Amino acid sequence: MHRTTDLLRPLMLAAPLAGLAACSAYQPPTFEAVGVREVERSNEHAVLTFSVQATNPNREPMELGPATYTLSIDGADVFTGVRSPQSTLHTYSSHVFQLPAVIPAEISDAIGEVDYRLRGIVVYKNPGALSDVLFDSEVIVPEATLNLSGSIDLGE
Repeated sequence: MHRTTDLLRPLMLAAPLAGLAACSAYQPPTFEAVGVREVERSNEHAVLTFSVQATNPNREPMELGPATYTLSIDGADVFTGVRSPQSTLHTYSSHVFQLPAVIPAEISDAIGEVDYRLRGIVVYKNPGALSDVLFDSEVIVPEATLNLSGSIDLGE
């Protein structure tokens, strides 16, 4: 019985701390697609780069961590990737970062516009020493939703 108490003690201590961090007025970043372009093409694939504008709605700087994302074209998932924007968003500011995606030749050879959807999550870090401890110990790892859509002109 004493052993069970020893095992539960860290959880009992972490729960109130998690609640404090969750009650923070710190808002997650927002994302907007600001461009997409083809940067490479071969017989097997094409490489697209999506320009994403991240905006920090807070009075404190915000560190962006890895983005895990999936690209769908005309409703079919064609690429999944992980990329780190490696940036800090300053107070009430925006920053553009790139997310690459490789698409198969049968899609890249299409002529004209195709619909895309880029969805996933971006990890970010809340400010403060307590948030750093909770983040580093993986008790609280905040994530913001990435959900962008538009069309790509794959014309030659």
